[in-house]
Amino acid sequence: PVKPIRVVVPYPPGGGVDLTGRLLQQRLAQALGQAIIIENRAGATGMIGAEYVARSAPDGYTLAYTVGSDMALKRFVSKDPTLDITRDFSPIASALESVSCIAVASALQVNTFKELVDMARRSPGKLNFGTAGMNSSQHLTGELLRMHGVEMTHVPFNGLAPALVALMGGQVEVAITNIVSVSSQLREGKVKVLAVTRPKRYEDAPNVPTVGEVLPGFNMPVAFFGFLGPAGLPQPIVMRFNAEVGRALEAPEVTAKVKELSMSVLYSSPEQFMALIRGAIEAYGKITQTAGIKPR
Repeated sequence: PVKPIRVVVPYPPGGGVDLTGRLLQQRLAQALGQAIIIENRAGATGMIGAEYVARSAPDGYTLAYTVGSDMALKRFVSKDPTLDITRDFSPIASALESVSCIAVASALQVNTFKELVDMARRSPGKLNFGTAGMNSSQHLTGELLRMHGVEMTHVPFNGLAPALVALMGGQVEVAITNIVSVSSQLREGKVKVLAVTRPKRYEDAPNVPTVGEVLPGFNMPVAFFGFLGPAGLPQPIVMRFNAEVGRALEAPEVTAKVKELSMSVLYSSPEQFMALIRGAIEAYGKITQTAGIKPR
């Protein structure tokens, strides 16, 4: 590169995407010999910034660092999905996974996910679950639980933070969230994380089961963050940036911070990244169709 590289984070400062983007920023700048400028272009749950990148020149100087799984979901939940992640972008590398989980307030009389499932099945619809909003990935997790016979009432909030406030205040008994969002409440003993929604147990919480261990066949896409460029990005640029992302994720201070954020490294080749995206599209398609979720 011969000039600074702009990495658009289509979310506000301070969230998981922004924090991890800035974590990789310095390492990537050193390796590429150019400044990496993180630009927050928030709005329309990540779509405004993504659209800006999709319309940029495919020269490697404007890239996106975003939640690939949420972009895969957009085609099923947006009335007018202007972007197609498989057509309008060049996948560069997946980087990290935000570990999604099922959390309850400590006061709830359950200590295992199996006990929560049994409680919900005894009184279908009696338990309330909070999410980041209608048609969010957390909402779809709740719908998938319902398809497996675990019926709870959905209470959508405007983001995960208010959903957790409601969990602490007893307005909802369950929150579908991620470990990073509840880490401080977890340390203080205010919440219990009963299960993770990923296919394998989370390495930093090996005692927490997966939902699939209790509900076989439960298949929810993981929440993955990664780098995308505009469609038509030349292969040498893709491969160089991909290699540097892989190296940055191996740096001791990066792995320590990832662990501290309760996230997981999920580095992949451009092809594997596209396979992750396509897998998420397939899974979300099945869930939205079966649940009768309509774009809004």
